[in-house]
Amino acid sequence: MVANVGGPFEEREGVKEELLETLHAGPGEAARQEVMVGRSAPVPSRWTLRTVRVSVAWLMGYSLSGVWRVLQACGLGWHTARARLFSPDPDYRGKVRRLHRGLRDAARHPDRVVALFLDEFGYRRWPEVAPTWGLEAAVAPRAGINQQWRTVGALNALTGQVSYLDGYIVGRRQVMQFYAQLDHTYPAAELL
Repeated sequence: MVANVGGPFEEREGVKEELLETLHAGPGEAARQEVMVGRSAPVPSRWTLRTVRVSVAWLMGYSLSGVWRVLQACGLGWHTARARLFSPDPDYRGKVRRLHRGLRDAARHPDRVVALFLDEFGYRRWPEVAPTWGLEAAVAPRAGINQQWRTVGALNALTGQVSYLDGYIVGRRQVMQFYAQLDHTYPAAELL
């Protein structure tokens, strides 16, 4: 097949369908051969312009720029994958409806209804090392103990006010202390 993506609509749609079918199938043996480093290299997990070119017979004579232009002309672009998140909880939708009702109530009656988003997290004194651009690898000086610290906090959905408690340990006693702190911060709030 000769790709004339600037040609008639039907031909462009046929090219697009063939490319989509190839892309949805994932890289195969031709792609593995193209990027293979060792004898037993695995099939690549992601497409590149090089692996697309060798996986579609009529694209073999194209430059990488030409492959990119064909993909663009078909409306196919480079996109970051998105994780589809879902909850296995069978009552998930009911809980979302309850959350929306609570947020509406907080907006309608801010004097007695408070909606708080609560979370807990831990962090360390030393940041994790990560790759960076430069002439050589940067050296992160490390001094002292790499101590972990924990924080529990609540964000008021209406006002944006943050309440928190932090410490070396955030266990049962500290969580109870944090709830008492929230009771003191919002004395007129109703419990739902």
